[in-house]
Amino acid sequence: MIKIIHIRPRHRFLVFTAAALALSLAFAGGNYAIAASGTVTQSDARGGVIIIDPGHGGFDGGAVGAGGTVEKNVNLAVSLKLRDMLTDAGFEVVMTRDSDRALNDSEDTTIRRRKISDMRARLNLTRLYPGSVLISIHQNKLSGSSKVYGSQIFYSPNRDSSRELAGYIQDEFNLRIQPEKPRETVKTGKNLYLFYHAENTAVLCECGFLSNPREEALLCTDDYQYKVAYCIFSGLLRWYEGSEKMK
Repeated sequence: MIKIIHIRPRHRFLVFTAAALALSLAFAGGNYAIAASGTVTQSDARGGVIIIDPGHGGFDGGAVGAGGTVEKNVNLAVSLKLRDMLTDAGFEVVMTRDSDRALNDSEDTTIRRRKISDMRARLNLTRLYPGSVLISIHQNKLSGSSKVYGSQIFYSPNRDSSRELAGYIQDEFNLRIQPEKPRETVKTGKNLYLFYHAENTAVLCECGFLSNPREEALLCTDDYQYKVAYCIFSGLLRWYEGSEKMK
């Protein structure tokens, strides 16, 4: 059974358009502030919800960094910060998980079956919310190389909106975190089950390389996690304006 973590907006009637948006972000201490000069009702702005998917969890730790950092923990930490930013901004958020757990069926007996069950449960959850946006949070790892670093955004091949959203989020990472090493978005293939079968707007955010010791250390800090979450948050807002979804 899927446990749905449904987060209602903290400010029910507060949403932001880029034209009416003044954003300030203080990274010291991991604090951020959001202010808007205009509001519209939530029902006027969006028909769906934002689904945040912290990758892995429970029995599935994901990648392990050079210094022993476990991917699932970083994924959850970034996702919770993104959740708070979105709910503060008036978005309705659904979390696939908000703790260290997997979504697989309790009767699964092998690791392979658990992983398949877990991924199907995540896909089924997205189908409960037609018109929703799926943002999946992961960390990268490259075996045999500790030099590669940087965030990269992947998108589902099934909707043009996925490619567009990925572009906005990638631009934010390139501008705010890695201007010296900008990356391009990448279309997912059949090997990424969730995104190959997703019917909604869906992006995968690979936030950094745990195989790079410097980036691994950064990803373990609150300050950097806030920066990563803010890039995703800001890209999402820009996408809403650019695709005229805020009208």
